Formats: sequence, structure tokens, C-alpha cells
Amino acid sequence: MPPKVSSKGAKKAGKAKAARSGDKKRKRRRKESYSIYIYKVLKQVHPDTGVSSKAMSIMNSFVNDIFERIAAEASSTRFD
Repeated sequence: MPPKVSSKGAKKAGKAKAARSGDKKRKRRRKESYSIYIYKVLKQVHPDTGVSSKAMSIMNSFVNDIFERIAAEASSTRFD
């Protein structure tokens, strides 16, 4: 006798196969962030302190802004 399959299992299996065959997987583009470096420095300074994702986002924006300002200043500087 063949094993009995519940109707829910049959529906799920059918949907999964249909979704996989029709869609092509896209590669997700990696988002560059300074969060790992910020976290490493935080742990060196305050080993017992954590950081929230919102605070990490703010720090990442801060680092990006500072680097943009440095790059703008460096590009406008000439050898006098």
C-alpha cells in the first residue's frame, strides 16, 4: 500500500516546485558597511557594551559622511 499524503503536504509540495521552476534566482548585491569595524573598535574600548542596529546605522552614516568630506577636501587641495 502506498503511503498516505495529507492534502496540506501535497499542496505545499506543488507550490514549491512551481515557484522554483518559474523564477530565476537573482544574486543579492552586497551592501557595504563599516559595522564590523565599528563593532570591533567598540569591543576594544568597552568590551561589555553592545550597540543597537539603529545606533550602528547612525555610526555607519557618520563614517560615510566623514570619508566623503575628507575625499572632497583632498580633491580640492592642490600642491602649492
